[in-house]
Amino acid sequence: MTRAGFRDIAAMSLRNLSRHRTKTVITTLAVAVSVALYIFVDAWLLGMNLDSRRNIVSYEIGAAKIQSRAYFDKKDELPMYESFPGWEGLSAALQAKGYDSAPRFVFSGTLYSRSGTAPMVFNAVDPGREVRLLRYPAFLEAGRFPEAGKPELALGALAAEKLKVGIPLRPTKAELEELAAAAPTGEDAAFVLSLYGPPPAKAKGAKTSVFENKDPARAAAEAAKLALKEGATKAELDRLWAILAASGRMDVRIATTIDLKAAPESIRGAKFEGELLPALGPEARARALAAYEKDPLTGDYRLAAPGTAEAGAVQDDMAASGFSGAIRHVNQLVDAVVVGVVNSPNPKTNGNVGFIPLDALQDESGLMLAGRVTELLVRKAGADDSALPGKDESPEAIAAAVAAELPEGLAVRGWRDYVADFLAAYNGDNVSTRLMVFFLFLLSFIGIANTMLMAILERTKETGMLRALGMTDGEVLLAYVLEAGLIGAIGSAFGVAAGCLMNIPMVAQGIDYSAVSKEMGGDFGYRITTLFKSAWNPLAIALTGVGATLLSAAAAVPPSLRALRMPVTDSLRFE
Repeated sequence: MTRAGFRDIAAMSLRNLSRHRTKTVITTLAVAVSVALYIFVDAWLLGMNLDSRRNIVSYEIGAAKIQSRAYFDKKDELPMYESFPGWEGLSAALQAKGYDSAPRFVFSGTLYSRSGTAPMVFNAVDPGREVRLLRYPAFLEAGRFPEAGKPELALGALAAEKLKVGIPLRPTKAELEELAAAAPTGEDAAFVLSLYGPPPAKAKGAKTSVFENKDPARAAAEAAKLALKEGATKAELDRLWAILAASGRMDVRIATTIDLKAAPESIRGAKFEGELLPALGPEARARALAAYEKDPLTGDYRLAAPGTAEAGAVQDDMAASGFSGAIRHVNQLVDAVVVGVVNSPNPKTNGNVGFIPLDALQDESGLMLAGRVTELLVRKAGADDSALPGKDESPEAIAAAVAAELPEGLAVRGWRDYVADFLAAYNGDNVSTRLMVFFLFLLSFIGIANTMLMAILERTKETGMLRALGMTDGEVLLAYVLEAGLIGAIGSAFGVAAGCLMNIPMVAQGIDYSAVSKEMGGDFGYRITTLFKSAWNPLAIALTGVGATLLSAAAAVPPSLRALRMPVTDSLRFE
């Protein structure tokens, strides 16, 4: 086919669009809507995914963690007995290679305040290193971050609200009067009362969020509460915190159980032979039989040399096999003072989570850590918070940097290994949402196929005439394919423009989901608290436009082939 011939066929296809104007417009609109929605949904999912991943790295995990392999295998249980010593050497080696690191000892427990209790996950941290590596310490709703060597706590905002510690943002009148009555002096009481007043009224004409709770009783209860005045200065908030702390509001107690590896000094014979030995491998079984002696009178097995290296190896074997007698449980109470409330962009730091200095828990009054930690967080020094970890922050690169100092039994794992639940949820949401949009696409292209079918049937005689005048079947097919492709191209152009216009405010401002977040306890799967933003995806935008055009063109092939199968003489007689 010559260039001139192709141009003539293309011009004919373009003129044919106006012959069925109504159908053409409806089909073009269907394509435009499908393309626009796909671009919008893709950008929204990409934005939530990118923000969530950045927040995981910057506020929660870092680029990687160094942990014992045994701890990682049981990480959901928070097995504190699988902690490890000597993190300082690893940290020094990482620093020499340009990495920041922060040690942590993670444990669970119950936190008691004057007003309630809450199950908690506690992170014992090195405050200085934590501030350098992660960003959540900068997002304090009130107070400050704990200082090294002191039994101080920073709590997530939801835990603080539940336990009624920290500065109340929306107290009832009775609660405020109680706070003022507990102030040390009358002047302090008057100061407390002066910082609260009725909540600011909504601006006239302001729209109610579609996500806002519409329950009249709850709305009335919220309206009756007082609010901390918006113009309160940092100095005023610091003074208010000091007054509340002096009243005992910030005093809390941690109740936890210390899990320690300990080879039992005596094991009943039936348990030793029926439970322990079958669970051990050949080498571990030999060590156990060498370390324990059987009492000929009772049949029990007794540890021959407690406190030796051999006994330590046996207790590690027992713990690794899951033998119940290898773990000793010690109940412990730790008194602390809440000094800050965390409210960061990552909801995982704002829930039932507490942060306490690691060095405040080393001795018998703490958790008897003796320098052990459960994990060492790692991030490249000076890493860009807006970028996800690259090759130099991969587990392989970090492991290579500390290969000489990394003890056997410890391993480096990347941040993705710790958020498999989030990644699975995101992938599920991604697939289901795209499936819905795909079906919308499918309906649009069925419409195109229907439009082309009707157009081709109405032009059956015309098709026969074109073939009789010398046009080949391929040229006729090309004419109809170009016609459908033009519908797809015009619809795609409008759809791409509409999708980009919808994305501009979503990328710049996003949608405020704070009402949804509050209703769901601050955490609804994504590592985002209130603002959901979209992100530009130029490749997806281009591929969507091109793909819609090609699919539209392809939709004309079946009805065109059906018409071309009719003999020319039958086409000319078709009525």
